[in-house]
Amino acid sequence: MVKRLLTILLILLCATSMQARGKSHTADAESDSVAWQPSPFVRRSWFAVPIAFYQEETSFGFGATGGYYFNSSTLSKISSISGSIVYTLNHQAKININPRIYTRNKRFYLNGNFNIKYYPDRYYGIGNVLTDIDIPYTSESFEVKFTPSYYILPSLSVGVNLAFQGERILVKDEYNDVLQTVYDRYGDVGWKPYFMWGLGAHICYDTRDNSFYPQKFSNFLKFSATCYSKALGASYDVTSVTLDIRQYVPTWVGQVFAWQIYADARFGRDVPFRMLPTIGGSDNIRGFRERKFTDKFMWEVQAEYRIPIWWRFKAAVFCSIGDVMDIYNPTFNKLKVGYGLGLRCRLNDARVNLRFDVAFNNYGDVKFNITATEAF
Repeated sequence: MVKRLLTILLILLCATSMQARGKSHTADAESDSVAWQPSPFVRRSWFAVPIAFYQEETSFGFGATGGYYFNSSTLSKISSISGSIVYTLNHQAKININPRIYTRNKRFYLNGNFNIKYYPDRYYGIGNVLTDIDIPYTSESFEVKFTPSYYILPSLSVGVNLAFQGERILVKDEYNDVLQTVYDRYGDVGWKPYFMWGLGAHICYDTRDNSFYPQKFSNFLKFSATCYSKALGASYDVTSVTLDIRQYVPTWVGQVFAWQIYADARFGRDVPFRMLPTIGGSDNIRGFRERKFTDKFMWEVQAEYRIPIWWRFKAAVFCSIGDVMDIYNPTFNKLKVGYGLGLRCRLNDARVNLRFDVAFNNYGDVKFNITATEAF
C-alpha cells in the first residue's frame, strides 16, 4: 500500500513538472474559467507522465503516457494525439495511440485508435457468477479503429466505423487440462488465432463545452453499431452495439454532478471471449478487475461528483452499479457495485486531467487506477 501511494505521489509531481504548454489566454488562477475567449482560445500544449509498477505476471514495468494538443479557437473541439507505451522486464509490451483530429472548419472529425500488445492477462470464465477458473495467459494482438464523422449540426454528427483486429492467445502447457474444461463449458472461441474486419455506423449528439472535462450544463448521447462479417474476411460473424448517455450538471462554485447510462452488446453465435463486454477497469464500474465478469451484454449506471480543490487539483467521489449477462439467455445474479474517490491534476488548458482513483466494490476488493482523462 505504501509503495503504491509513493508511486502515485511521484507521478503527480512529475505530471506538474514535466508538462510543457504554449502561452494561454487563460490565467492559472482561473484555469477552468471560460469568461472571455479570444482566438485562439486554446494554444498548443503537450504533457508526458512516467509510469512505473510491479505485478507478479510482469515483474517491474516502465513506460509513459502523454499527449499533444493543437491550437483551437474553441474549447469544445480540440484536436489531439495521445497515447501510452509500457515495457516490462519479462519482455512484455503494449503501445496505444489515439488521434482525435478536427478539420479547420470543425465539420469533419476523425477519431482513431491503434493498439498493439504482447501482454499478460487472466481468464475467469464467462457470466455474472464467480467461478473457480483462473488461467493466466498472454495476449498477442493488434487493433486498428477509425471512426470518421461529419457534423450535420454543431452538436449532431454521423459517421462510419472501420475496425480491424487480430489476436493469438498463449497459454503455458501446464494449464492444458484446465483449458479442456473451459472448452467443454464455454467453447474454444477466441483461444485460437483469429482476425476480425468490421464496418458500421454511429450517430452522436454532443453539447459539451469541453470533451475532456465538461463544466457547463450539457448532454451527450451516442449510438454505435459495427458488424464483423465473414464476408469481409472476419473469422466470425459478430455484431457490436453500444449506447452511451451522459449528462453534466454544474451545481455550486465550479462543482459538477455527472451521470452516465452505458450498455454494450455482442450478437452472434460465436464471439471471441476477449471481444465480450466486461465490467471493471478504469472506466466501467471501477473497483472490479477488468474481465473478472464478462458476457454478451453489459450495462451500468454511474454517477460522479467533481469538486475543485486548489490550483490544478480537483477531487471526485463516484458510485456505479451494473452487471453482465447472456443476451440470449439472461440470468440475474448479485448486482455489481463500485464506489470510491479520486484526485485530479490538470495537465493543460485543454482540461486534460491526470486521474487517480481508489475504488471499492461490494465483493470486498480494492483497486487503484491511474490514467489520463475522465471515466466519462
